[in-house]
Amino acid sequence: MTSLRLFSTILAPLLLAISSVTGVAADEKRPNILFILVDDFGARDLSCYGSDFYETPQMDRLAAEGVRFSQAYVAYPRCVPSRFAILTGKHPAALQKERDSVHVEPDRDVTFGRAFQDAGYATFYCGKWHLGDGESDPDKVGFDITVAAGAAGATRSHFAPYDVVKGNGMGEKEAIVGLEDAPEGEYLADRLTEETMTFIREHKDGPFLAVLAHYAVHTPIEGKKHLAKHYAEKLTAHPLPEVLFEKESAGENLLVPNNPTYAAMVESVDNGIGRLLNLLDRLEIADNTIVVLASDHGGLSSRGGKREVATSNRPFRAGKGHLYEGGLRVPLIVRWPGHAEKNGVTIATPVIMTDLFPSFLDMAGLPLRPDAHENGISFAPLLDGKEIDSDRAFFWHNPAPRPTSTGDWFSSAIRVGNLKLLQFPTEKTTELYDLDADVGESRNLAAERPEDTARLLDQLNQWRTSVGASTEPRLRKKEQAEN
Repeated sequence: MTSLRLFSTILAPLLLAISSVTGVAADEKRPNILFILVDDFGARDLSCYGSDFYETPQMDRLAAEGVRFSQAYVAYPRCVPSRFAILTGKHPAALQKERDSVHVEPDRDVTFGRAFQDAGYATFYCGKWHLGDGESDPDKVGFDITVAAGAAGATRSHFAPYDVVKGNGMGEKEAIVGLEDAPEGEYLADRLTEETMTFIREHKDGPFLAVLAHYAVHTPIEGKKHLAKHYAEKLTAHPLPEVLFEKESAGENLLVPNNPTYAAMVESVDNGIGRLLNLLDRLEIADNTIVVLASDHGGLSSRGGKREVATSNRPFRAGKGHLYEGGLRVPLIVRWPGHAEKNGVTIATPVIMTDLFPSFLDMAGLPLRPDAHENGISFAPLLDGKEIDSDRAFFWHNPAPRPTSTGDWFSSAIRVGNLKLLQFPTEKTTELYDLDADVGESRNLAAERPEDTARLLDQLNQWRTSVGASTEPRLRKKEQAEN
């Protein structure tokens, strides 16, 4: 009774006051948010983003009913630092001085889950967390209900039982917790979708914030056989080129998608999205639910050894682990009913995943929290046909390269306008690209445009100094032994 009395006498009036300040009437229902995060999902792994191999009709439907961003970036081209940036709105570089893993710490970091929890939302997190455990568990940092959201970076198998190794995912096989009741052969993407649907049914009166963070399409690469067979037949009908790989940095990069099992994984995720969209329709809450689809970094297309790769990000260069466009560009689709000039539009303004936190708040009519999401701005105005700063600087720093795994080098990068500069200190090289003319980053303009190179390099150096970015690479023990 005490907690109910506290809410009715203090918190409820406060929330109503906030509503009036942010332009949302007291009797107007706040929108729900469903955020779907796919793991290791490349910017070209959707048919609405140009793929003629992968079949993603439900993602395409989402894009047709909303908007898709053509220049959405992650803050880091690997899972943990990128997810940290997504959840907190903070760039990971300042916190990567001692180690690559950047975990959410309740005394230091505010997640968007906490912000929505504070605003009276029911909050839910299902699937891959990978941002620490104990005090860093999602139920300690803003999420009321969690499912299968432990510290593991990957499932041992995408088929139940999930703690038994069945695939060949290059050692990235850790158990996930909380799904011990899964029936033999159950597919993980299906189970996580169903868990999310259950939460939505139980909280249909809202407002709710639901995060579905798939373990797919991360390794181990395992898909449903009947779906994989379909894509194998597509490959047979369209023979692959004789040369499949090109040299890239410390290794090589796949030129064309050629993995039917990976394609089957993509389709399973897509089918789940369709089930979720249909549920919102059946519950008659689609018009009051914002749906966002994104990835945590580019697809696994590059390798340093002979590991199995998953996809190709071409025409973007390289993939997971790299600061080239293939590692940094991701799909981003937003369906915000009533707030796009017209459905199916493409937004070309560059945005970055630290922008998600403030954008969620803005779309929900909640006050921004710049002290928390300090490296993000809201892109919500773009969905109303307005503008945001299209020439702001974007920065990246990779202090923990994996040359024998994904073939990337110690590096930093900056993009301002159409120009992007990359510096590789250990290789003693600097590269400059005009992304408007050369999205594949194939023509290095550093020697031809020395003034632009010097200007961007100076900005990059100032940023690295300001955040205290590490000046020496930190190789994993495996790479230390092999280099």
